[in-house]
Amino acid sequence: MVKFYVRPLELSYGSDAKRFVKLKLAKKLCGRNDISFSKLEIIKRDKAVKKKIIYIQDLKQIELKNKNNIKNLIKNLISKRKPYLGINLNSPRLFGILNITPDSFSDGGLYFKKTLAVKHAKKLLKDGADIIDIGGESTRPGAKLISVNEEKKRILNIIKNLKKFRISADTRKSEVMIDSIKNGAKIINDVSGLDYDKKSINVILRFKPNIILNHSKGNPQTMQKNPKYKNVLLDIYDYLENKINLLVNHGFKRDKIIVDPGIGFGKNLEHNLKLMSHIGIFHALGCPIMLGSSRKSFIAKVMKNRVTKNRIGGTIASVLTGANQGVQFFRVHDIASVKEALNINQSLINI
Repeated sequence: MVKFYVRPLELSYGSDAKRFVKLKLAKKLCGRNDISFSKLEIIKRDKAVKKKIIYIQDLKQIELKNKNNIKNLIKNLISKRKPYLGINLNSPRLFGILNITPDSFSDGGLYFKKTLAVKHAKKLLKDGADIIDIGGESTRPGAKLISVNEEKKRILNIIKNLKKFRISADTRKSEVMIDSIKNGAKIINDVSGLDYDKKSINVILRFKPNIILNHSKGNPQTMQKNPKYKNVLLDIYDYLENKINLLVNHGFKRDKIIVDPGIGFGKNLEHNLKLMSHIGIFHALGCPIMLGSSRKSFIAKVMKNRVTKNRIGGTIASVLTGANQGVQFFRVHDIASVKEALNINQSLINI
C-alpha cells in the first residue's frame, strides 16, 4: 500500500518567520508566529521510500498523486494547537519527572518517601515545570515488573497531595490509571502506548483523561536486544497514527492526545538520533509532540559513557534540537537548567 508523509523543512524563526509568511514564501508551523517552514519534504512509501523536496510557493503548481491526502497532512502541520489543560502551546513546555522508584536509571530511591517526593515536586514547579509526571514503576531497559498494589502504594498518596497542580500519572496498568485519575491525575502517560494492559484503552475511553501515547518496542526486559525497523521514522509514525485513530474513531478528542516517539525504548543509538533530528515529521499527526530525552543512554554513548548525573549538556542539546523543530513538550529531570536554556533559545530566535 502506498502511503505519503510530509516533513517541514527550511525553518525560520522570529521576524524572519513572520516576514516569509507575509510574503507567502512560508507557512506557520503549528500556527505559531515565531516558526515557519519554507520547504516541504514529501515522502512516498511503497516497496521503496522515495522523497521529494518542494518550496511552499510551488505546491499548487505541482501535480501529486493523493494530493488531498497530502493537503490534510499539511493542514495538520500548520493548524494551531489548542491549549493543553489551559497551557498555551506557543512556546515549549516542561514535564518535571518525579520517580517514586528504587531503581529508575537516573534518580531511583531519591524520592521514595512522601515528604521528599512532594517537596521535590514543588521545587520542580517553582523551577518552571508546567506538569509533574509521577511514576511508581521503572520502565528503563532491564527493569523488573512490580505488582499493581505496590505501584498504587508508591504513587497514589503523592498524586492526592499534589492534585491542585497539573499531574500526569506515568503508568501502563489499567487499575493504576483508574485510581490515579480518581486521586487527581489529569493525564495518563503510558510508555507502552496502551499495549501492555489490554483494558487500558477502555479506561481511557471511559474516563477521558488527557493521554500521552508513547512508542516502545518489546518490554523493559527485551526492548534493547537488537531492535530493528524497516524505517524507524515511518514505522513509529504509523504506529502513533494508528493509536490516534483508534481513540478518535471511538469519540476521543484529538486535542487531548500528546504523541511521544519513545527515545530509548527499543531503539539503538542511530534510531534515537534519527528520531530526534527528524522529529518535526510527527507534527503531521495533528497532536502536540513530547520529547523525553532527559539523561538517557544515547548521551553516554555519544559522549563515551559519562555518568548519568553529568548528562545535562546532552539533555539540553537534544531539547533545543526538538524546540527548534516546534516540539511542544519536554519531559526532563533538570527543570531549572532546561528552562533557562529554552528561555535563552526563545529570546535568540525571536529577534
